[in-house]
Amino acid sequence: MTVTDVLGSGQKPAVSVVGIGVEYPPSKQGPEFAEALALRHYDPTPALQKTLEINRKSRIEYRYSVLDPDHEYWHQHQVPTIRECDVIFKQYGIPLAVDACNKAIEDWGGLPAEITHVVAVTCTNTSNPGFDGPVCQRLGLRNNTRRVLLHGVGCGGGLAAIRVAQEMLLGATQQGKPARALIISCELPTIFTRTELDSMSKEQRPNVALGLFGDCAAALVLSNGIGVKREERVPIWDVLNCETTHLEGSEGLGEYKIGPNGYVAKIDKKIPLVIGQSIQGGFTNLVTSTPGVASETSNYNPGIYDWAFHPGGYAFLLAAQTVLGLSSYNLRKAFEAYSDGGNTVSSTVISILNRLKKERESGVKDEEQQGDRFTSGKGADKVIAVAFGHGLTMEMIMFSKLAPPATA
Repeated sequence: MTVTDVLGSGQKPAVSVVGIGVEYPPSKQGPEFAEALALRHYDPTPALQKTLEINRKSRIEYRYSVLDPDHEYWHQHQVPTIRECDVIFKQYGIPLAVDACNKAIEDWGGLPAEITHVVAVTCTNTSNPGFDGPVCQRLGLRNNTRRVLLHGVGCGGGLAAIRVAQEMLLGATQQGKPARALIISCELPTIFTRTELDSMSKEQRPNVALGLFGDCAAALVLSNGIGVKREERVPIWDVLNCETTHLEGSEGLGEYKIGPNGYVAKIDKKIPLVIGQSIQGGFTNLVTSTPGVASETSNYNPGIYDWAFHPGGYAFLLAAQTVLGLSSYNLRKAFEAYSDGGNTVSSTVISILNRLKKERESGVKDEEQQGDRFTSGKGADKVIAVAFGHGLTMEMIMFSKLAPPATA
């Protein structure tokens, strides 16, 4: 949705990304860690051997965990209960999310008290009240900040949160009110590693989750552009359009089932095929429904964009690359995030956007135009972000990099 949709005039989108923060925990795990853990607790059955083979071939160099290698979680004989996992999430996840939010707020340049809306998301915790409350309290947000907590949306949650926040800010725009939204994603799937292993052992079915998921918290600040103060940064991207689509025939392919010991992921090997069948149509629909973009024939070429494509697995990226005719350069930051971090669920796409932002800001600065807030940038002028949530649901967003101000 754009300003044109809301107000009936104007060219510029109403909502912009003005701050990003990503925080990975300090404990770094290579594939050998998962293998040693599995063999410490279980016999090398055919199912485990296949699981370990998948782990070795994942192309993930490192994943991150809030739990260091000496933590009792990895070594205790009994598989932790979901209650114990909840305690771990609150102990480590809330501070991790606060750190990511502080980075995003600092990047934005505004004050926590100026945040009007919060959209938080996780699929690795189900506590009531949710984790967003303590995070907002630690950040010093106002008590009347409008908060929404999303759950059950899986890996698509980061983009779903942007879509929800955009709708909130457009509502404020319609009323002529300044609005700033903080998006918070916090995912700690490694606290369910023991649960995943136990499920594999009981069912004697290989489990790709052992070597795929890692922990991460990420945050974004969005602005509706009204009442911008001098200290707020120049927007990183405008949000041009958001689309969400349920993929027919995908029921049961991607799930995160809850049990007495936590969550167990189900990632069907048919998912890359479904992605391949859906992504071209989703991309075309996104372009067609974006005012100011749909009329240009060149915008229907996937290769002109940078792609923040959620790496649910390496095969996800290959499916998109093949069907859309993308180069590895188009997906460079998605491959990078996958190799260094793995699948961090809803926070992954925000991490990729952060990597694209950092690449852009590594360009030569033009101090005369915008001081230390402007960089010439690298990469494409537009970014397509894609993630697939449980169900399966495809979330897609088109971002546009702001053009440099004209010189006198």
